[in-house]
Amino acid sequence: MTSLLITDTFSPRVGGREAYYNHLFSHLQQDKVVVITPDKVGDYQAFDRQSPLSIYRIPDLSQKWFSWGRPGRLKWLKTLFGICQNHHINLVHCGLVLPDGLSGWLLQKTLGIPYIVYTHGKEILEHQKQPETEQLMRMVFDSAARVVSNSYYTAGLLKDFGVSAEKIVRIPPGIQPQQWTAEVPFQQVEKLRKQHQLGNRPILLTVGRLNERKGHDTVIQALPAILSEVPDAIYLIVGDGLERENLQALSQQMGLEKAVIFAGEVPDEDLPAYYQLATVFTMISRQPPGSHEVEGFGIVYLEANACGLPVVAGRSGGVPDAVIDGETGFLVNPFKVEETATAIIKLIQDPQLCQNLAKAGQKRALEEFSWENSSQQLQQLIKTIEAETTKRSLINQAFNTVPLILKHHILNEVS
Repeated sequence: MTSLLITDTFSPRVGGREAYYNHLFSHLQQDKVVVITPDKVGDYQAFDRQSPLSIYRIPDLSQKWFSWGRPGRLKWLKTLFGICQNHHINLVHCGLVLPDGLSGWLLQKTLGIPYIVYTHGKEILEHQKQPETEQLMRMVFDSAARVVSNSYYTAGLLKDFGVSAEKIVRIPPGIQPQQWTAEVPFQQVEKLRKQHQLGNRPILLTVGRLNERKGHDTVIQALPAILSEVPDAIYLIVGDGLERENLQALSQQMGLEKAVIFAGEVPDEDLPAYYQLATVFTMISRQPPGSHEVEGFGIVYLEANACGLPVVAGRSGGVPDAVIDGETGFLVNPFKVEETATAIIKLIQDPQLCQNLAKAGQKRALEEFSWENSSQQLQQLIKTIEAETTKRSLINQAFNTVPLILKHHILNEVS
């Protein structure tokens, strides 16, 4: 089957969801995948030239057509028809239930093309709070051939929402083993050590966007207790985001300017060197009270494990899928600072425990979580849907037999 991925965001934008789609679909047969997205962040033109996928960067009509009335619906449907006809699309993948899933629903109702919806957690919590979006989400899920979840947590949200267990397929994120197991040049590590004036101090590392969900502030608040036991420990934060000023202010208020280093965003090729520097990886993810923001999985925990680091993580959302408590790291209550401090101190002061967790984490990350494995799961799902789909050219039959007046009637129902 030839697949069409409709996604509101895509690489080179940095993020877990963007990486998920890029790696997952890049491992499929290259001439069998077409991507359409309005995302034009970063040097997307250079990225597209190097990508094995056929990528169409389109206007944001894909996100707004539903609310633009008949002209918007017809314009978007004409765009989709052209792509489906030119590439002989017979399976649609929707990056989010809304708005991407509405496009899948539209193609299923007009051309009979089956579609898959991908879910990550927070969007389900967000949309079910509003009656209008809750109804649209239910409509999209009801007509989907399958609904893919990135974790057991997300699968649980889907079941609670009423999606049948038979329709849910779990395909977790993965890593590229060679990226994290390749030997890091000694000079590169030492250059970073000197750049950030780290010396040989125990280093706590967090890699991720600076937002409230990631819990950087919890680690900062835990530092006084950590420093009382490990006076030379230092907290190295890699990444940037809206919370940077607040986190810097918190560090200053607590008199921790010398113990907290903000490295900002770094190139992907430097990340293995940063992991190499660290003693413990920590990211205390949480769902802030009253918020739909939640960690659906946490690929970064696998990356840290793959690089030979134990992790301390917040027991929240889909994180338990990525971290096995007491085996590959520690899970702590993300709202109890003392638990974070205790777990980190325990790892720093017990090198053997640190090594044991790191070794188990690395083995699990490399053996169970690769993009190749996840892509093979997707390929099997595609074959299953293909077997369920009537053996005929859905697109040609639709264009030949569906009267234009019927197409308009269907479009008028989408309001």
